[in-house]
Amino acid sequence: MAFTTQGFARKLRGLREQYNNTLSEVAERTGIGSQALQAMEAGSATPTGDEVLILADFFRCEFPWLIEDDAANPDENVTMLLRSEGGRLAASDRHAIAEFLHLCKSQALLEEMSGHRAIGEKFQFTPRGNFFKGHGIDCAKELRAHHKLKPNAIIPDIFDWLRKSDLRVFRRSLPSSTISGLFVRHPEAGRCILVNYNDDIYRQRFSAAHEAGHALLDADKGYNVSDLNDANSGEFIELRASTFASCFLMPPELLKMFGDADQWRRPEKVAEVAGRLFVSIPALLSALKRDRLLDEEAVALIKDAKPRLPYKQEPELMGDYTARQLEQKTALLSNGLHAAYVRQAFDAHRQGHISLARVADMLLVEPSEVGDIAMLFGTSLHHG
Repeated sequence: MAFTTQGFARKLRGLREQYNNTLSEVAERTGIGSQALQAMEAGSATPTGDEVLILADFFRCEFPWLIEDDAANPDENVTMLLRSEGGRLAASDRHAIAEFLHLCKSQALLEEMSGHRAIGEKFQFTPRGNFFKGHGIDCAKELRAHHKLKPNAIIPDIFDWLRKSDLRVFRRSLPSSTISGLFVRHPEAGRCILVNYNDDIYRQRFSAAHEAGHALLDADKGYNVSDLNDANSGEFIELRASTFASCFLMPPELLKMFGDADQWRRPEKVAEVAGRLFVSIPALLSALKRDRLLDEEAVALIKDAKPRLPYKQEPELMGDYTARQLEQKTALLSNGLHAAYVRQAFDAHRQGHISLARVADMLLVEPSEVGDIAMLFGTSLHHG
């Protein structure tokens, strides 16, 4: 396929607008002068090979697509997502979403190198009929059965279970956004879920399950973006995704195990069980109302009592860490780097599949920082 300066100009200009960056911002971040960038966007200058690589890395786009006029864009769903969200996403959040997709594609590559899918046997669900809440209920029940989870089993680490369901789940800070989570279907990486790490941990758990509902029930859409208020928007697909999340985290059999309607009327009981189920009090109250264990009046009285949750646990930061180690792992997690993914990258390096520079790229750090991350995760950089 041919390269033309006009084709490159069109794509470069489109990427800059897509990520809401000015020419000066791109120049500052890439080291390519503003005048040179302006000439490239005008089609009056041909970029060097190094400049193309730098720009592809900055915008986290596929190098072949950027230089080949007629190449299909594998990231088209993300392009559509960023265009559709308009004012909801600042430039920093747009780049965070691009890096999230970079992690998803990198994980797919790591799995291809290792010869197996590390996230488990594929789960598929086909909705039956037109009752959207029923779709969510049935899908949650079948997914729990797929994992051989008992109907009354508690799920401490929702992120781990969803990763075992052929879903790529990464948590990443979106500091300038009210978005709680999003789902993207990618031709190479599959079904990808991003959860806003800036949210409360129990909100993150529900958001992960909510986006999993979209990934499992709305995969034909290509992408979905959820705001904190979308669950109450009245849209059928949002209702279905929220029903899936509620039933997957808090199935009726599990709630009934903790008592009947009379027992649930005590605010301290609600707070105690919410802590044991790792869910927020509003999410638990909604599930109790769903199963008719509480009515609207009882829910309102409990809300007025303002019960308080016990200490909230972060499932991906459990362990015996020093204060410094905990700070380091929290920073990595806020960039999307969960333990399973990090270990996949280091395993690939030890097996000779990828270079140290590629490990750094997959971990979104400089090569000089990789050794510290390896030490933090108790692994080495030696080939073996």
